[in-house]
Amino acid sequence: MKAVVLAAGKGTRLNAITMNTPKPMLPVGGRPVIDRVLETVAQSGVREVLMNLHHRAELVMDFCGDGGRWGLRITYALEPRLLGTAGAVKNFAAQLGGESPFLVVYGDNYLECDLLGLLKFHEAQGGIATIALFEKDDVTGSGIVQIDEKGRILRFVEKPAPSQEFSKLVSGGVYVFSPDVLSLIPKTVPCDFGYDVFPALLAGGRTLYGQVMDGAVWPIDTPLLYRKLRERLGDGPI
Repeated sequence: MKAVVLAAGKGTRLNAITMNTPKPMLPVGGRPVIDRVLETVAQSGVREVLMNLHHRAELVMDFCGDGGRWGLRITYALEPRLLGTAGAVKNFAAQLGGESPFLVVYGDNYLECDLLGLLKFHEAQGGIATIALFEKDDVTGSGIVQIDEKGRILRFVEKPAPSQEFSKLVSGGVYVFSPDVLSLIPKTVPCDFGYDVFPALLAGGRTLYGQVMDGAVWPIDTPLLYRKLRERLGDGPI
C-alpha cells in the first residue's frame, strides 16, 4: 500500500512561525507533526510514502530520512513551483499507476483517526475516491459534503460562504483514490482536489464516497488553531 504525504505548503497564515520552520516540522505533543502523520500512516499498513516538498525541504528530509524508523520507504519530490494538492499527486503518477488504491494525507495535520478502516471502506464501495468526513460546527474553512444513506457524495463545496452552507460534514483532508483518478488530473497546471478535482468528478457523473469517521483531524493552519492543538496536548506556549 502506498500513500502520498502532502508536505509542500508554505504555511503563510502562520506568519513568522513558519518563516524558518516548515509546517510539517512544527512541534505538537513534543515532536514534529510529521512524526505523528507517518506513525499513523504506517499503522494503516502503508509501506511506501511519496512526499512532496517545497519550503525548507531540507529540514523535513533530514528528520524523515528514508522512513525506516516508521517501517516505511520514503521517496521525495521537490516542487520549485507549488503544484497544488492534486498536482502533487499527479507528479507521482508513475509510482501510483496500477490497480491498487492509494492514500493521500496532509503532512501538517495531526491525525486521530482510523486510516485502515477508511481504506477498507473504499475497497468495499468501489468508487473512484473516498473522503474521510467529520462533523464540525464551523464549516466555513473546510470543504463541506452532502452524502446519501449509502455514503455516496451528492455535493461538495470547498470553503463555502455562509450562504452556501448545506451540511455540517466536512472533509478531513484524508482521501483514498483508485488509480483511475490520475488520468483526470491535468499535468501542466497547478490543481487542487477541493476546488478542482472533486467538483469535476461529481459533474462528470463519477461516484465518490464519504465515510463519517470517529476521532478527528486537527489542522494547524493558523496561530489560533496551532495554539489550541498545543494546549490540548499539554504543550507550552508557542
